Amino acid sequence: MVVLSLSVLVLAAPMGYALADGGHVKETIKHAKEGVEHEKEAIKHLEESVKASNDPHAKEALEHAKEAVKHAEESLAHAEQASGKKGKAKK
Repeated sequence: MVVLSLSVLVLAAPMGYALADGGHVKETIKHAKEGVEHEKEAIKHLEESVKASNDPHAKEALEHAKEAVKHAEESLAHAEQASGKKGKAKK
């Protein structure tokens, strides 16, 4: 399950770089959204596995995966604000 958590982190890291260098922010945000949705789907499947097996290690991995997605969503929201996508709407 480490792979699931790491994949979310790999998605979030380039967002900061893209924002810092003024690069392809919209494209990065689009890919990050797709990644978050993909990870949410993976979590649904993991939840089914946890229910079936009742394995404490799987439960712990599930909680870590959920936390990683939560942080990725927060990073995505900050990136969207920084890009002006949501920031202008709030003013």
